[in-house]
Amino acid sequence: MNNKNEEVEVNLFHIFSLLWHKVWIIVLSMILVGAILFSYALFLITPLYKASAQMYVNNSNISIGGTSVSISSSELTAAKSLLEVYVIILKTRLTLERVIDELDLKYTYEELNEMVSANSVNGTEIFEISVSSTDPAEAERIVNKIVEILPDRISDVVDGSSVRLVDHA
Repeated sequence: MNNKNEEVEVNLFHIFSLLWHKVWIIVLSMILVGAILFSYALFLITPLYKASAQMYVNNSNISIGGTSVSISSSELTAAKSLLEVYVIILKTRLTLERVIDELDLKYTYEELNEMVSANSVNGTEIFEISVSSTDPAEAERIVNKIVEILPDRISDVVDGSSVRLVDHA
């Protein structure tokens, strides 16, 4: 008859002594795995660099001569909703192919589209345009060309709205 409530006695000192006798295998395995992972990271992973620039979405003219005009919350809400439209305009074929042509890049539209991203900064009407590349100088050039081209592209598509550069890459 088999009793299901049998107790099993575990001797932790015995287990520790068995592991201690094989400590050289454990240490050697850790060194070998560490060397393999380090070699993989060093030789097989290509580093990516990211350059970013920030732009401000403006939904109306806020300065007339030297007089400042207050902005209503509905204008701020409209500016935030325009962010999504501006990101779509940024990632259109016409915009990115113009960047490719002006910088004489070796990328296709699809490749550059994968490299470019744009997001709102903390839910404000400022958005950040980022480019990831294996070459940091190239990423910076692409972002700076995008922020040069984008205001004209947006004004061609959206009436009464504009973007202004906040910070270069």
